[in-house]
Amino acid sequence: MLNDAVGDQAASFDSYRDRITNFSNEFDLGLFVYIVKRSLVWIAMCLFLSIGAAYIYLRYTAPMYASSAMLQMGQSNKAQTVLKVSDMMEDNSLQADVQLLRSKFFIAKAVQMLPLRVRYYFRGQILTEEHYRQSFFTVDRLNVTDATVEGRPINLQHMDDGTLRLDYAIGTTNFSIPVKPNVPFSTPHFSAVITASSSRPWPKNLEDNTLFFTLNSNQALTNQLASGLSVTIAELEANTVVIGCKDHNATLARDLCQAMADTYISYDLQRRTESAESILRFIEAQKDTVFAELRDSEMKMEIFKRDNRVANMEDLTPLLVKRSDEYEDEVLKLRMEDNLLKEIEHAAKQDEGHMDVYHLLPLMVGTTFAATLNDALSTLGTLLQKREVMAFDATAQNVTLKGLDSQIDRQQTLVLESIATMRERNSSKMKDFEDKMTDYDRRFARIPEQELAYGRIERLFNINEKYYTQLLEKDIEYRISKAGFVPENRVLESAVLPTSPISPDRGVVLLSYFLTGLILGVLIVLVRYILHDNITSLNDIAKASNASVGILGMVPKYKKEIPVSQLLVDKNPKSLIAESFRTVRTNLQFVDNSPGAKTIAITSTISGEGKTFVAINLAGIISFSQKRVVILDLDMRKPKIHLGFGVENVRGMSTLLIGKDTLDNCIQKSSLPDLDFITAGPIPPNPSELIISEAMPRILEQLKERYDVVLIDTPPVGLVTDGMSIIQSASVPIYIFRADYSKKIFVQNVDRLINENHITKLCAVLNGVDVDRNKYGYAYGYGYGYGYGYGKGYGYYEEKGGLLRKRGFLNNLFGKA
Repeated sequence: MLNDAVGDQAASFDSYRDRITNFSNEFDLGLFVYIVKRSLVWIAMCLFLSIGAAYIYLRYTAPMYASSAMLQMGQSNKAQTVLKVSDMMEDNSLQADVQLLRSKFFIAKAVQMLPLRVRYYFRGQILTEEHYRQSFFTVDRLNVTDATVEGRPINLQHMDDGTLRLDYAIGTTNFSIPVKPNVPFSTPHFSAVITASSSRPWPKNLEDNTLFFTLNSNQALTNQLASGLSVTIAELEANTVVIGCKDHNATLARDLCQAMADTYISYDLQRRTESAESILRFIEAQKDTVFAELRDSEMKMEIFKRDNRVANMEDLTPLLVKRSDEYEDEVLKLRMEDNLLKEIEHAAKQDEGHMDVYHLLPLMVGTTFAATLNDALSTLGTLLQKREVMAFDATAQNVTLKGLDSQIDRQQTLVLESIATMRERNSSKMKDFEDKMTDYDRRFARIPEQELAYGRIERLFNINEKYYTQLLEKDIEYRISKAGFVPENRVLESAVLPTSPISPDRGVVLLSYFLTGLILGVLIVLVRYILHDNITSLNDIAKASNASVGILGMVPKYKKEIPVSQLLVDKNPKSLIAESFRTVRTNLQFVDNSPGAKTIAITSTISGEGKTFVAINLAGIISFSQKRVVILDLDMRKPKIHLGFGVENVRGMSTLLIGKDTLDNCIQKSSLPDLDFITAGPIPPNPSELIISEAMPRILEQLKERYDVVLIDTPPVGLVTDGMSIIQSASVPIYIFRADYSKKIFVQNVDRLINENHITKLCAVLNGVDVDRNKYGYAYGYGYGYGYGYGKGYGYYEEKGGLLRKRGFLNNLFGKA
């Protein structure tokens, strides 16, 4: 039997798998509604928990507010259009501007416009609220000396004497500093003045560490607020951008959103103006640099021309040739004069004392030195004439004549010295002219190099001159363009103060949590439906059975709790339970209608399936048909017949089988005249041996002689094999299943009994059926074998005071399952 139980467990898992696989194809509305009824408590609990969770979420979730502003971006330049000058302003696309607005660089500029250097908070039991622009106090004239205090909560406590106390911690060190309102104070990390708000009085009876503030750096603020900002393009063609901001503080959301829009307008103007100024500064710097280079090139050209004494490099070669010829003519002229002076000197030296002055004077006509020697030679000629005249009248020793000779000698010496001096001068001039001619010859040979050098200087000059001219033109154009630029960025929709939070949305949260609870409830129902492996109808027995199991009928579920199996058919003979047992009694005739006494053996798979209850009430309903019936309790391991009839179990089948008691002593009378019973008696150590002993058939034969029907309550065959021999020998073996209790794999026991033990007359009775399920289409009719039914009324009525009353749909759905 243990192996059978293990096999049954494996079959149970296979049943679960098959049920999940065939869920969509075998959906059973009646079973589903029944499981819904059985799961109403779970569904209600899921809904209650979900609504409670929604309330807690709404109660303890900080609301999120959103504000937005619409910004249109644009620019115009009338001067550029009218004068057709180039645009010097920075021209960014809309996408670039959107990326700028999203950048932390720009967000930091917007954050700087807001009073967020100090943020004020009110700490509640669960939520912390920021008092942006609504604080009971302000921290003014702040000077942070140690940045480690930034971002840390600084608690502010109002003392009874009107003073304040600051408490904060840096690492493991705690600081507590008393301060006075409106009086400057200093801490190891910062100094400031705390000013009480005139519009909001200080609240009373505040708990400690309720009010606090934080000192924040611009970078930390940017990182905190950037996640709540969004920038999207509203209309690409219209260049409109929507700036959105989300924050737990409605005022901060509005101010930050508006600050973003205002900052962009001012920053864009500043950025474009700086772009223009930068270009103009570059042009001015380039003008100065290029002007200096232009002036340097011009000076080099002037120096080159001055050195070469030309105004144009093309005239340099003819000039050099001309000047070289002029110097050559001068040298020739000097040579001629030198030759003439040489002849005059030679003549003067050869005819010393007898110089023919008048012969020399014609030789000097037209010479450069004629004016210089004419006077000397004229004077010498006069002295010579006087001597010639005096020589006719005086002797050589005449003093006057000697004096006159002395004058002639001196004058002649003077003439010779003058001639020598002039010859030296001519020689010097000739040397200078020859040197210059040599220099001109050398310069003439260097003319290609000079032309190349001059070309470089001239090219550099032309480049600098052209560049300088362009810079002058661009300077004028950009100044005109700057004067004509007009920014057209404007705020189309200013940020407004949000009045209701965007999250959590009360309606959405309640609906979502309600649906979540409902879905969880439905999932529980579906799981219970899918995992439901209990027998709920006669149809389940037919499906799970591989053999032809006869169906005697079903017994409806009693509406009240029955503490022990007891006789009910006598208390209300017209009840559904009584009618169901009558149907079973009727169907027994189709199983065995042979004459003589009959033995009916009732068994089940496990304890608790209602085997004893069916045995007692079936015996009672058979006794109503004027037949004598006796009930034997052979379930000696767990006897219950004595409990059903309310008697003691001091003697019975165990004492009877061992021969301790007689049959007459063991038979007990019930409240019905034709119904007797024999209890199990004291629990023996060997019930199996007693049942299969030789005394058992003898006792049964004796009872058949006294009674028309011997109904035997045997042990469950799914646990023990004690009653197998009784079932095999019984006229009508009955197998009991209990709805919503017996597993479908229990039907395999019936198959084994029929196929392996050849108990072909084995029939089944389904006990504890909830007939209310039949209203929702869950049919209990059986299409073959032994059929039975109650027509329209069955499953729609329940007993009350012996009468039948109709139940509505809601009563069936929400009534007791």
